[in-house]
Parts: sequence; structure tokens; C-alpha cells
Amino acid sequence: MTEPGDRSAPLWYGRFSEPPAPEAHVLTSSLRFDVRLVGQDVESSVAHVRTLEEAGLLDAGDADALEKAIREVGDEIAAGTFAFDPSDEDVHSAIERGVTARLGDLGARLHAGRSRNDLVVTDLRRWLLSAACDVDAGLVRMIAALVAHARAHAATPLAGTTHARPAQVVTLGHHLLAHAWALVRDRERLSGWAARTDVSALGAGALATSTLGLDPAATARRLGFGRAFDNSIDAVSDRDFAQEFLAVATISATHLSRLAADIARWSDPALGWATVAQAYATGSSMMPNKRNPDVAELVRAKPGGILGDLVALTTVLSGMPLGYHRDLQEDKEPLFDAADTLVASLGALAGCVETLTFDPAAMRTAASDPDLFATDLAEALVRVGTPFRDAHRRVGALLRDLEASGRTLSDLTAQEWAAFGVPDGASLLDPDVSVAARSSRGGPAPDSVHAQADAIDRLVRDRPWTSA
Repeated sequence: MTEPGDRSAPLWYGRFSEPPAPEAHVLTSSLRFDVRLVGQDVESSVAHVRTLEEAGLLDAGDADALEKAIREVGDEIAAGTFAFDPSDEDVHSAIERGVTARLGDLGARLHAGRSRNDLVVTDLRRWLLSAACDVDAGLVRMIAALVAHARAHAATPLAGTTHARPAQVVTLGHHLLAHAWALVRDRERLSGWAARTDVSALGAGALATSTLGLDPAATARRLGFGRAFDNSIDAVSDRDFAQEFLAVATISATHLSRLAADIARWSDPALGWATVAQAYATGSSMMPNKRNPDVAELVRAKPGGILGDLVALTTVLSGMPLGYHRDLQEDKEPLFDAADTLVASLGALAGCVETLTFDPAAMRTAASDPDLFATDLAEALVRVGTPFRDAHRRVGALLRDLEASGRTLSDLTAQEWAAFGVPDGASLLDPDVSVAARSSRGGPAPDSVHAQADAIDRLVRDRPWTSA
């Protein structure tokens, strides 16, 4: 049995006279998933060593030896050559044990003035900030793809919909930029989140800092954080930064899901507005004719899982008293899953969008449906003095009568248009005329589309991602 004085035993083992039950160790160990924090833990440990040196608790030679050993252990773990011990509960304790095994008494000094409580949250903040850089890069790539298509199709008419039914004519560029603007806001949310997350918790200790005269601000600077914690209890016990990341990820995944849904719909051969490149489609195991938009379909489904991650973590945190509790170990798997899922979704869908091809002729045919110009006709009546309520009623009644006789607006004669009060009504039934008339800010006219694209480019260029 492991003796309490054995340095291969868990750091906390001195108070105990018997080891954890095997089934208890299986439950409490987090090494299988938190090993991916090894890079962050190495840097946190090195920064802590230099803070110990600054406080006079280590001389320069000892600090150098500790840093060398920490980096060696980290490299071995990353390379898969490190010999984990059954007693290793997590990557933090594994590194500390590995350093102690190399350096003996000197290695045993590594953990002075810190706790796994402040170490793990610092590592997790740094990991998330790094993951957020990948998310941001994916958002920028996606926005660029949408803007490029929007510029190329600034004047391509598109049958815009509400309630998934034909509504009014817009342009393909205008529709694509609607998706891009949502992703621009995702970047803004991510940037705001990063500013609030850019805080080091090292030095908070388990709960109440330490008596060793360590400087948390210096540690924060060494790790590249914007600042150190303000309250030690808050530093180790709150995971609002993790919740907020999951909320931002859920919103972004929802935006990607909407875009994916449009791609799946537009590429339906029955509609024929777009074609998904073969590299972003798959076939059927039974039907040789199929090319399925599986990337779009999978991205369409992903928000549910990320939302589940948010719900899972929120449930863990809800009602938990202040201070560290082992429940907080449950924060990592939802975060890892959400970040991995979002980054993968962004990469795959961006590639799908970049390689999409559109059929402007098919879109123009659909955008020539006479019913799409009903609002244009009502507004033409408004321009000659008809109250809009009356104009709406008159156009609705006209459409009703035409439908009953198997006709459409395009079948009206010049005399009928004149009798209706809009002599130039036939000229309104043109998708190019319709979108050109909507040239105000934020509208679908080609000039407006280009202005929006320019604005998005400026926002992306002028607001580069910055994080710890």
C-alpha cells in the first residue's frame, strides 16, 4: 500500500491512511480528458516557478532546473512516451509527480503557493482563449466566402421567402450577406467574451491565496493574460467564462445551422439554385444516383449538441455554493466538445460555401413569379395617394380574382392596369426593377449589397482577433 510519505502518492494523501477504492479512483480521475491541457499546464507551471523565484523561494539555478524538468515531462506527455501512474488523477498531478520523480526534493517544491483549484481554471482559460482563436479564424473564413459570393451575385435576383413561402424579390448577394452579418456579430460576442476571460487565477490558491508573498499580477503577465484575479474565491469557484463561451458557441452554431439549411434547400434538384461540390457531398450505400449534402445536413444538426453542453454545465453550476467543489471537474468535457464541434463545423461548412456553384438562370425564373411583386404594386398605389391599408386590400382582392380565373398579374392588359390605377403596372413585374427600387440602406439593390460587403470587410479588417 502506498505510504503517506511516498512522493509517488497523491499530493493530498498525507491526511489519509488508506488509498482510494479502485471504483472511486475511476470516477474521480479526469486524466482521460484533461490531458489535452498539458501545454497550458506546462506554461502555467513554468510561470509559477518564476514567481516563486521572484518571491525568493527558489534561486535561479533551482528555477532553471524546475523549468527544464517541467518542459521535459510536458514533451513526453505530448509525445505519448510519459509513463503515467495509476495514482495520477489528472494531468496537473501527473506533471507534478513526474517533475518530483526527476528532481526529488526540488521537484517537491513546485506546488508551493498554488492549488489545483487555481491551476486548472487558469489552464482552462488559456485553452479556451486558444480555441477561440480557431473559432474566430473559422468565422473570418466563412464571412470571406459569403462576401465573395455576394459581390459576384449582387444583382442576381432571388425569390426571398417568409414562412418558407415566396414573398418578395431580393438578390442572392443580399441573402448571403444576411448570413455574414450574423457571423460578424458572433465575432463581436467572441471578442467581448475573450476580454472577460483574459484573467489569470494563479495565486488564488485553493481559496484564500497564500502566505508566501507571491505576485499574481506578475504570473498573469508571464502567461500573457491581461490581468490577474480580483477575488480569490471568485477566481477558483466561478465558471461564468465557460458558460458564456458555450452560449456564444450555441448562437454561432445556430447561425451556421441556418446557412446549412439554405444550402441543403437550394441544392435540392427540385429547386436547382445551387450545387454542392462533390468534396462536400457523400453518396448512398444503396442508391448509386445519390449525391447528398451531408456536410450541410450535419452542420444543421450540431446546435443541439452544443446547447446540450451549455445545459449540462449550467446544471452543474446551478445552486453550487461559493468555493471550489469537485463538481467543477465536469466543466471540461462540455467545453472540449463544443469547441471541437464548432471549429469542425466552421471548417467544413466554409469549404462547402467556398466551392458552391449557383445557377442564376434558375433563380431568375423563380424570382419572376408575378405574385412576388404584389407589395411593389401596393406601394405603387401608395405613391399616388392611396392609403396603404386600402392599397393592400385592393391588391389582395385583385390577386384573389385573378386566381379564381386562372390568371396572374402578368396576364393583365394595359387597359386593366390603367383601370386599376397603375398604368405602368406591367413594368413592375420585373425582378431587376424590383430590387433596384430597394436601394435604401440595408436593402437588396446591387449598390446596397456592395456597400454592405464593403462594411463587412472593414469590420473584419479593423477588428482583428486579440486574446491572451
